[in-house]
Amino acid sequence: MRAGYRRMSCVLLCPLVFLILLSGLRPSRAAGTDSGPLTYLPLVPMEKTFDGLGGRIHVTEVLRPLPGAGPSRKVEVTRKIAYLNFPTRTIVSVYEFNPATGEYTKNTSTSAFSQSVYAYHPPLIRVRLPFRKGDSWSGEDGENRIHDRVWGKVRVTLPAGTFVCWVVRRRLSYNLISRRSTQILYEYYARNVGFVGEGGWSATGKWHWSRRLLSFKMGESAGGSASR
Repeated sequence: MRAGYRRMSCVLLCPLVFLILLSGLRPSRAAGTDSGPLTYLPLVPMEKTFDGLGGRIHVTEVLRPLPGAGPSRKVEVTRKIAYLNFPTRTIVSVYEFNPATGEYTKNTSTSAFSQSVYAYHPPLIRVRLPFRKGDSWSGEDGENRIHDRVWGKVRVTLPAGTFVCWVVRRRLSYNLISRRSTQILYEYYARNVGFVGEGGWSATGKWHWSRRLLSFKMGESAGGSASR
């Protein structure tokens, strides 16, 4: 199982080292108010498209709520990743939001290279809601350590539009072949849309987007279909 985690972690985390190639804008502070824990992470039927690696990678992400009893809400997220001329890879993950703790966790995920399904024990905390500046949480993805901290709010302009976002600073410490490596990324969560981008600073101090939202459309359960 540990070897399986290592393979999955390489698929999910190692590409992040190279995703920080797209030029973007430095964030500027912006104010805003929240109306509920899921305001910046709506768990509704939704489809998003992202680009990365200077346009060489294209990701389609589909979110589908899962039926279930009780207060917790589960969603299935299917990501199809196309890179250059390589075969498109599909990763299917199940997430759960627990309103009692405010934790949105990653419970299971498939491998990009097999039919194996990996379960997270304990579930990996992705975010804690509602967002509050200074809040933090940590977790482990196999042998990879993750520490997140809510950095603040910004206004950003992406191909899909201009958004007011909560920003989560993510510190990744993971195995890269025979050595450990650390990376700092900033994840962006927009009001009524959820995750819209990810970026960081290069060694030369230049800001780069590693993933940015190109377009999105939402289902009927979100209060009417919408697209950008």
